Amino acid sequence: MVDLILTFLGLILPVVGRCIPPDGDPAFCPRPSATRIPPRTSVSGAVDPPGSYRARTGTQAQPLVPYAYAFVKAPAPTYRTPEDALNGGSPRRVFPGGYVWVSVHGRVEAGGKVFYQINKDEYMEASYLAFGAPSSFQGMAFSTPPTRPFGWIVQATQPSEEPGRAPPPKAPTLPRYTPITVEEIRHVGEQKWYRIGPDQWVKEQAVGLVFPTRPPAGIPPGAKWIEVNLYEQTLAAYEGDRLVYATLISSGRARTPTVTGLFRIQVKARTTLMDGDIFGYYYLEDVPWTMFFYQGYALHGAYWHDRFGLPQSRGCVNLAPIDARWLFEWAEPYGDAHFVRATPDNPGTWVWVHQ
Repeated sequence: MVDLILTFLGLILPVVGRCIPPDGDPAFCPRPSATRIPPRTSVSGAVDPPGSYRARTGTQAQPLVPYAYAFVKAPAPTYRTPEDALNGGSPRRVFPGGYVWVSVHGRVEAGGKVFYQINKDEYMEASYLAFGAPSSFQGMAFSTPPTRPFGWIVQATQPSEEPGRAPPPKAPTLPRYTPITVEEIRHVGEQKWYRIGPDQWVKEQAVGLVFPTRPPAGIPPGAKWIEVNLYEQTLAAYEGDRLVYATLISSGRARTPTVTGLFRIQVKARTTLMDGDIFGYYYLEDVPWTMFFYQGYALHGAYWHDRFGLPQSRGCVNLAPIDARWLFEWAEPYGDAHFVRATPDNPGTWVWVHQ
């Protein structure tokens, strides 16, 4: 009998191998270290959201996601037990080539090899897995609703001293996710420029903005509603006319656009499997904090990339894990079950998706 040592590690698992994205785009692979979160002091009224998952001095940081997740370097066989793999048994299944991520629940050492448990009675050799680091980006909650457009830098940029001019050679570079407030807007030809500070102008392509607004026609007064701005790649959550939360998203790419219109959340799932073959096979286990609002379109956490503020998905609205959890707990329908379906007595929050 092979001696098995099973260790359940929660979310603390070693990085094994290197993430190799299927189409050669390195941005598909999460970064090996946590995202730098710039200070948010430049946006008036912004506060850390209730239940914030930022690490704080003297407190224990909470996990960003429900599980550890790993990219699968396919083709990759799985087995019911490590012994089956070591003894040449038949695989339980073989993951084909594509964009495949699995959730990991335990670590097994057997026969001089390391295996990871990815489901009940399903194990995979460590060499087939590359562990990712989910984005730690986080949006903004508001105690006082902002009155001016605000947002984030989405492409690292050097600000110019005047609109339409090149930045000075020694101008500081504003990193991705730097929060900004728009103080002035100018057009130079067809190019839009935003002033975000004294003698600091940036092109619109470098930012993702939220423009505080009122609910569209069809949403009753005082109701909760979510605005998804596909042009800006931002999301804003409102209670009536009051903006309470905002963040960056990643919507569908040009080949797989996100549906537009006015919808309501139909089903909430704390985690769910997403798979398909839309411009390539994909398989994503335990996608966290998912809220379906139209057919297969959903708002959900994305643990597999850190490109928020840029289109990235196959049609859904991707959120950083912290934002997805906040939105999931805030939005209707309410309920503690793993799956919660909207009903006439417990309707879903409105979702307005537009360009």
